[in-house]
Amino acid sequence: MVFLKSNTSTLLALLDNTFCLSITDADGLLVYVNQNFCDLSGYSEEELIGHTYEITNPRYRDINFTKEMKAYFKTNTVWHEKISAINKSGNKYWVNATVIPLKDGNNKIIQFLSVDVDITGRELIDEKYNKTLHNLKNIENALDYSSVVAITDPNGVITYVNEKFCTLSQYSSEELIGKTHRVINSNYHPKRFFADMWKTIRSGEIWQGDVCNKAKDGSIYWVSTTIVPFFDANGKPKHYIAIRHDITDRKSAEKSLELALQNDFTTTVKNLQNAIFKYRCNDDGFIEFTLFEGQIKEQLGLSAQRLNEREFKDVFTPEELQMFNSQLLAGLSGEKVQFELTYQNITLLVHLSPIINEGKVIEVVGTAIDITERIEAERVIEHMAYFDYLTGLPNRRNLQEFIKRLISEGSEPFSVFFLDLDRFKNVNDSLGHQVGDQLLVAVGARLRSYTTEDDFIARLSGDEFILVIRSSDVDRLTAIATTLVYELSQPYKIGIHEVFITPSIGICLYPEDGNDYNTLMRNADSAMYTTKEEGKSSFRFFTSHLQREMVEKSFLEMEIRHGLDKGQFSLHYQPQYDLETGLINGLEALLRWEHPERGFVPPNNFIPIAEENGFILPLGAWVLEQACKQAKGWQEKGFRPLRISVNVSMRQFVQPTFVEDVKRILQETDLDPAFLNLEITESMMSDVQQCQPKLLELQQAGISVSIDDFGTGYSSFLYLSKFPISHLKIDQAFIRELSNENLMIVKAIIDLAKNLNLNVIAEGVETSEQELFLKQLHCDEVQGYYYAKPMPGDEVEKLLLI
Repeated sequence: MVFLKSNTSTLLALLDNTFCLSITDADGLLVYVNQNFCDLSGYSEEELIGHTYEITNPRYRDINFTKEMKAYFKTNTVWHEKISAINKSGNKYWVNATVIPLKDGNNKIIQFLSVDVDITGRELIDEKYNKTLHNLKNIENALDYSSVVAITDPNGVITYVNEKFCTLSQYSSEELIGKTHRVINSNYHPKRFFADMWKTIRSGEIWQGDVCNKAKDGSIYWVSTTIVPFFDANGKPKHYIAIRHDITDRKSAEKSLELALQNDFTTTVKNLQNAIFKYRCNDDGFIEFTLFEGQIKEQLGLSAQRLNEREFKDVFTPEELQMFNSQLLAGLSGEKVQFELTYQNITLLVHLSPIINEGKVIEVVGTAIDITERIEAERVIEHMAYFDYLTGLPNRRNLQEFIKRLISEGSEPFSVFFLDLDRFKNVNDSLGHQVGDQLLVAVGARLRSYTTEDDFIARLSGDEFILVIRSSDVDRLTAIATTLVYELSQPYKIGIHEVFITPSIGICLYPEDGNDYNTLMRNADSAMYTTKEEGKSSFRFFTSHLQREMVEKSFLEMEIRHGLDKGQFSLHYQPQYDLETGLINGLEALLRWEHPERGFVPPNNFIPIAEENGFILPLGAWVLEQACKQAKGWQEKGFRPLRISVNVSMRQFVQPTFVEDVKRILQETDLDPAFLNLEITESMMSDVQQCQPKLLELQQAGISVSIDDFGTGYSSFLYLSKFPISHLKIDQAFIRELSNENLMIVKAIIDLAKNLNLNVIAEGVETSEQELFLKQLHCDEVQGYYYAKPMPGDEVEKLLLI
């Protein structure tokens, strides 16, 4: 059976809301595409039908495609592959494509059905992560002189090694990449050693330890290892970065020490890179050094004599001298001791091993190993793990540990500021990511300038910052938030650009708004999003009422998608009357949602949510189609043809295919364009370059356009005179209360419309007094409860019969 439009409506209705669907004939020519395919590719249905997939994929060749598909389906039933393509705007996108052959009664392939899933977001996250790895390359260069660097995937497969890794292991990068670290396993450590390591890093923690490896020539070498897990968007480890420091000499020194304990090792230790020393307790009860040798001896400028004469004491503080002395005494008491000591900018790792004879410590043998480079490398590693590479601010892990520590220590009340930069994406898109990165650095610097040392500042991710203020005083927090909004909104000089950005801030308090990290972050985030919804460039405190609103919003966001599929939406129509003749001139289509459990849901509750999450696009298309179908249906029943008015959202209007979609719906419903009126808001007219061409296209197609809620937004009279507009609708707020001020506004709007040869519709008329006033001003049309409430289609028919 051939899959044509006429016999796929049931299947496509099930798949349309989720997948991008396309069907080609046996020669690879497209015979059907759904709206999701058009939205993703940026092409209209007319631009796609009759073409091959080459229109979105330059590498596609129709002969190869059909030949390979037919050969493939001789032994298989379904073809699946990840595909990259180019949309009409030249931007790259990715889909997981599943192709199914459609056969006739003779088992001959006559069509191919492709069901695609958009995975562009996931692929872009991978690209962003690869960029992060590029940034980490800069950090790796800083470590290159002292550290061995390797990166593995979650399964331990090596994806990157630096030159020092290759030099130490004697393997080339080609011999290492794609393999695990088993290639250098010396079998020195038990299996439990590596099991514990994997358990640690898979839980998201940093692992540190000394590892014995085997080079390509069979020689053994030791590395002090630190492994840092990096996470994906779901918080799971995606890569592990291992940074190692060669400690083979230290291990050799320890081995030499073991041998020297059995022999006279004075000659041996003189040639060791690090220091070897011995001390004992003399007859007077004082510590006496009997040996201090090693190549580092000259660098330190120390000897057994100088140690006994305490010539080094001025280098240390009294506290450090007390610690040093207590460690030496611990060795004399029979303890094995290990501690770090910094002397003349050299950090030494000191090991003390008591020599016991007949149960008595006769002397202590010690080693002092130079670990300065390792300490510096560890500092860099710690910075990578706990600080943002771009701004230098604490990162998410650092923030989480800080807040958890405050809570566990029984901290005094504090507050969390969740700060997001408004329209930051516009900066990246228009000026480039380099300017965007510099802007983030500048914002971080300003945050430091206008906070105190007691405040904690972190970059969470992207353009999100967190401030932890050690106060819950609302007045003080209000003053801080007000200052931050003002100061962060001042222009930034980035190179030759003067960049403007504003913050939206959400604030929650501990413990009133949450007593754990996740709750505090979630509630501060909710307050921030409310700030954005209310106009941005401000701040808001989290409240229990806000929490209820967020729960309600989440519910509506989930249910609104199911509502359309389950037939819960309907249209009501409110008549628009000619004020002079009293006849109905038109009807405004109004969307209604009757939820099976919650009952009637007001449009003001769900339409803003639909606009925010993008569902207004399929919902708006459904409204337009149903309204046109209803208007045509009334005409076919013999009723006088009436103008049907449909509201259009900003998100619908800016779609590249908006005009084509409207014309397609008119063609499918067979409604004459003269009977369709689209209502747009004043704000849509602010973008002249985008608005004017679309309005001209609509006018040329015979479709009229009116401006809804006129007088509440912004309109340039110059544009108003040039745009092809048919009606102005006076907002009901001016009609509801006929104050002197409103009377003058209404009169001015009507006079303006008359001078521009536009018709005027007054909505919200509810009294005879309002009607009389509008008649005196020669208003053209009216609608409101005074004449008729919005009503279902069958009730409209009864009204039209009168």
